[in-house]
Amino acid sequence: MREHDTDVLDALRDSLDGITMDTPVERIEAAGRARRRRRRIVGMTAGVAAAAGLALGVPTYGNPSTAPPAAGDGTGVADSTGAGAVHIRTAAYTVDTKKDGTVHATFDKQRYFTDHAGLEAALRRAGFPVLIKEGEFCKGPHDPGTLDPSGVGPGVGKVMKGVRGENGKVTFVFTPSAMPSGTQLFIGFLNKSQLATVHGNPGSVERLVPTGVPLTCTTQAPPADPRR
Repeated sequence: MREHDTDVLDALRDSLDGITMDTPVERIEAAGRARRRRRRIVGMTAGVAAAAGLALGVPTYGNPSTAPPAAGDGTGVADSTGAGAVHIRTAAYTVDTKKDGTVHATFDKQRYFTDHAGLEAALRRAGFPVLIKEGEFCKGPHDPGTLDPSGVGPGVGKVMKGVRGENGKVTFVFTPSAMPSGTQLFIGFLNKSQLATVHGNPGSVERLVPTGVPLTCTTQAPPADPRR
């Protein structure tokens, strides 16, 4: 006997459970109607449950291989792993948050001009307030504009410092907790023509500027660093 035939006979026996040759015809018909009603109710319940799962956005994956991939699988440019943790890799820069609350970043000097807006967004995402421009140098309304020969303003050393690694690449360490309230770090990269006028030194301007107020900006590059 084929397996299909066995299944049919099993179903038939189940439907005749409790029925004997002495059972009145009326009882047999009533039992059949009751079983059909139960099947309809079960089918309707399953349909309602499935619809509720879709309406509430409840995952209903029957096969684990169809579930969405886990976050942080390395397939994207940016990878955020956990609350407040940021790890970003691009051709121009890297940005990483550390357990001590600092933010570490490296820049590619040949490429950061092409995506300074992306670097700004990455640092902000990591919790460090920063404004980055190219070819423009901004200051607050009451800022005297004082810079040291390397293009750094007062207070910057407490929130940003450079650490040179064994490979010669400089990693910049930012400390969000050291930022004075109501301020952000301004970074102004010199463009190519400005770099030529100062012979590459300094390559940028860093100063603390207020947030929420208009800034005064100029394209006048800082003077060349006389020490180099």
